[in-house]
Amino acid sequence: MDLVHRWSVQQGGIGAGLILTSPEGEEVTYALRFDFHTSNNEAEYETLLSVLRFAKQMGAEAVAALTDSRLAANQVNGSFETRDKRMERYVKTVRKLTKSFKEFTIRQIPRSENRRADALSKLASTCFDHL
Repeated sequence: MDLVHRWSVQQGGIGAGLILTSPEGEEVTYALRFDFHTSNNEAEYETLLSVLRFAKQMGAEAVAALTDSRLAANQVNGSFETRDKRMERYVKTVRKLTKSFKEFTIRQIPRSENRRADALSKLASTCFDHL
């Protein structure tokens, strides 16, 4: 199974929206809420790690990650260097997880192409405050 996923992280309450799409076009959507303090960049990596773990559990052999996070996409690709120790650890963890797939790519897409994942992240960041 190959998966394409999109995610978006919403600042404010930390919520993440994930859309996993199989090659046949079947979609699985998730709205995640992080229950710990994190920066926006750290939340991007926490979300990417969640996606990779979901994909691995689903038996994916190839993952094409689409994100509106320029930093995450380019640090994982090696186009941007990591200057912060925490970001460096995230990049190493992502790269280690991606080795479990036959193929992995990550690409930045415009936020306008990531509206559904963005809506899920807003839902997760705002709707569950009472829980």
